[in-house]
Amino acid sequence: VLYRRNGITDPVRDIDVIEMYDPSTWAELIWMEDMGLCERGEAWRMVERGETEIDGKIPVNPSGGVVSTNPGTPSTMIRYIEAALQVRGDAGGHQVPREVRTAVATGFGGTGWTPMVLLSRDRD
Repeated sequence: VLYRRNGITDPVRDIDVIEMYDPSTWAELIWMEDMGLCERGEAWRMVERGETEIDGKIPVNPSGGVVSTNPGTPSTMIRYIEAALQVRGDAGGHQVPREVRTAVATGFGGTGWTPMVLLSRDRD
């Protein structure tokens, strides 16, 4: 629904950075597939090719994600804060090195029932 309402047809092309709730390393791979970044069973290849690195095609969790903080409830809000910092250009040492106009952040829960937020510099 988030993509459709905002005209996102190709998430890898249309989103500049993703901050997702990933309470474990395997969860990030599932989320990547469920968010349409790749086909089922292909997320590991994106990671292996470096596409999700801070300077990759679609940076995922340049802040380090939940795994680097903690899997508790506050880390959900941290994802939204980190996405906002990216869009503002204020993420410091983990700022994506190219201009970030659009970021998506996810909250706690599975991909079928979680809050997702789109942050954008554009008003359209």
